[in-house]
Parts: sequence; structure tokens; C-alpha cells
Amino acid sequence: MGPVRITEADSFFFERQKLPLPHFTAEDYLARLDLLTGRMREKGVSHVVIYGDREHFSNIEYFSSYDCRFEEALLVVDKEGGRWIIAGNEGMGYSYQIPYPINRMLCQHFSLQGQPRDSSPALEKLLEQTGIRRGSRVGVVGYKYFYPAYTADPLHSFDVPMYMMEAIFAAAGRENVENFTSEITGLPDGIRMRVYTPKEIAWAEYSATKSADVLLNLFDALEVGGQELETSRHGRIDFTPVCMYSLVNFGAFNLSLGLRSPDDSILNLGDPCGLCYGARGSLTSRTGIAASSGDDWPRALAEELENFYMPFWSAIAAWYETIRVGTTGGALYGAVMKIIGGPEFGVALNPGHNTGMDEWTNSPVYRDSTLPVLSGAYMQCDIIASRQEPYFHNAICEDTVIIADETLRAGIAAQYPEMHARIRARQEKMRSALGIRLDDSVLPMSNLNGVYFPFMLDISRVFAK
Repeated sequence: MGPVRITEADSFFFERQKLPLPHFTAEDYLARLDLLTGRMREKGVSHVVIYGDREHFSNIEYFSSYDCRFEEALLVVDKEGGRWIIAGNEGMGYSYQIPYPINRMLCQHFSLQGQPRDSSPALEKLLEQTGIRRGSRVGVVGYKYFYPAYTADPLHSFDVPMYMMEAIFAAAGRENVENFTSEITGLPDGIRMRVYTPKEIAWAEYSATKSADVLLNLFDALEVGGQELETSRHGRIDFTPVCMYSLVNFGAFNLSLGLRSPDDSILNLGDPCGLCYGARGSLTSRTGIAASSGDDWPRALAEELENFYMPFWSAIAAWYETIRVGTTGGALYGAVMKIIGGPEFGVALNPGHNTGMDEWTNSPVYRDSTLPVLSGAYMQCDIIASRQEPYFHNAICEDTVIIADETLRAGIAAQYPEMHARIRARQEKMRSALGIRLDDSVLPMSNLNGVYFPFMLDISRVFAK
């Protein structure tokens, strides 16, 4: 990969981009439902029952816009395109945001504990009203599908609440029910594992630029003596939902917990520290050392700038230079792990994964993976390296990309010329300012893609080749 150097950051990296929010219409969601019913007919399934709750809302949301709040919900679709939303007391009113005609059913058992439960039929009876009968072939979409190496019968293993599964079994017959989740989030061709339209890319860009702007706001507030909570207030976020907990972590122990929310902890000079924000559809994260230069770099980590952080960023550059339409997850894994695959870098998770409304949907990036990266792949460059000695410190440089072939890129140029120009400018800056040889099919979703600050207290300098 060649040597890594520290150079002055281009002002392009710090441009705030307040983009208009793309709105999905009934037509957009119905097109997604067409993908689903086509897959159902292909697989010989008469009905699909999609489960959702507050944490696991994304599969229902993708096809309907309905994201579960307090309650569980079920979206039922038949192979002819009939559709039903089954919701609880509070979800029923919220379901009217769904932009297309849909049959609504109240199942009060989905409601919060103690709320009225005396005005709706049993779930089995509601399912029968959707046309599910003995002999129907029903695919259930939970949040996970299962693997033969770990489960005796993956096709008939489910992660949906048992009371729901019992109702589905009662309506259709246990032998007629199977796990359909892999058709939604499986690789390489799960329906949700790629974007199909320029509008979806515009939405991803909107989310990514919002997340990047919040991170820049946090960097602006980062100072020795500052509290995590006080720093987080400078993020200037709006009230739109997030894809994971927002993170401001100061000090080795706090950072080592990985998913810890901020409190009143104080930033000391030389502390390992981290910042992370993810609007739904994207996540931006950076971790490093609270220093302004090599002069105030912690003595205990004197060799780490050259021996840990520089190789880490070299692996980030290799990731960006390797990924493109058609590359395999194994090739991407190999390019990264060739540089930081040793135990001294502590890379435990996949170096990169698919994303969407939920932060991690799946990953093709693992040793010897033959899974191809398809056009439309919606991914996070997400590599976490960590060391425990002499105390915990890690490196993260996470951002969102879309992988797009010439046809999809031409659609962007025709329908969203301003976005097309922004993407081309980002590609050029990654090449000229960072030295990353980026393929044209790699579409950076924000101006921070690939930008890593060696000194967290001085973001005027970045790593480059």
C-alpha cells in the first residue's frame, strides 16, 4: 500500500451539506412490494408474515413506511399483492402513515401491558382473515435466518415471539410454515441488500451527510476538560430516529465498552476517545487519541501512531481501493487483513457490512467469502482495530458507500444531477487529497468518507498516502 503520511486536511472535508429530504411515495413502496410478491411466486409461497417491534422494525418499514414504536406488529402480504397490517392500540393510529391502501387489523395483545385487550379477536382468527388457511404456504420474516452449522433445521427455526408462531401454526399448519427471512436480508440477493433507484441513493446521501455533519459538530466541541454529555449537546441533532445509540466516550475504559452512552466523564489529554452518530440509513464514527500533535501524544503509546494507527488507515484505504461491482467479500477481507490481520490489531468483526434503516443488516466480508458485491450494494466501511496494552485504545473510521454500475450511475446523473456532481467531487478528493485509488463504481455518501484524523484534538491534519 505504500507509506502513510500526515498532511493538511482539505477544506472540502469540512463543508456542511444540508440536503433536502427525499420523500418515498406509495409508488416507491408498491414497487418494493412487487419485488416481494415476485419472490414469493418464485419460491412457491402464498403468504409472507413480516414481524416487527421497536428494535426490529426495518423489514416492515421497508415495504410500508411503518416503523413499530411501542408495540409489535405484523405485515401480511399474499402472492397476489393483498396486504394487511396488524397493530396494537397505539400502533393502529400510527399505521395511517402508510401511503397506500391497506387492510388494518387490531390485535390488542400487541399493546403495552395493562392496556385494554377486550375488543379484538385472537391472532389466529385475524390471520385467517388474511386468507391463511390449512394448506397455505407461509413464509415468516423475523430478524434473523439460521445456518445449518448451528441449527438442526434452519428452515423451520424462528426468532419471532412464540405466541405469534403458535397462531401462525394454528392457522396454516406447522408443516406449511418456513423461515423466509433470508429472502429479505440474505446475501447476495436478499431484497433489502441493495438499492434499486437513484431516489434511494439520494436518501442514503441525505442520511450520510446528516451523520457526518453531526460528527463534525462534535469534533468542533472536543476539548480537554470537557464532559461527554456537554460535548454531545454540540452535535445539534434533530429529532429524527437514529440507527443506533449515539456515542461520546472519553477514556480507555469508557471506550472499551463499545456501545456506551455519554455521561459526565471528563476528557483528559492523551485519552483514547470516540465519537459516533448514525441517522437511520447511515453511521459515521471516529475513534483515536485526544492529542493535538506528536508533542502531546501520550508517552505510553509513543509507538502507536506509526505502528497501529497508520497501518489501520492503510487498511481503510485498501478497503476503498478493493471494493467495486463484482468484487467478492473474500477479496475485500483479504485486502484488509493482509495489513491488519495480526493479533496485535484485534480485528474481531467483519471489516465492512451492509446497512439500511438498521445499522447492520448482513455482511459478505469474511475469510474466503465468494459472495459478490452487487450493483446497488449499500454498505458501511466499518473496520475496528483495538489493542489492550498498555491500556485499551482502538481505531474506527466508519462511513457509508453505495456501489453502483454504469446504468445506476447514469440514472443518478439524469435524475439527480446535483447529487451526481457531489459524488464525483468526493471521489476526486479521495483520490487527490487522500491518495485512495477509488473505482468509479464506489459512491462516497459524505465528504468525510475515508478521512481519518491522527490527532483527535486537531482535525486540520489527516492521514493520506
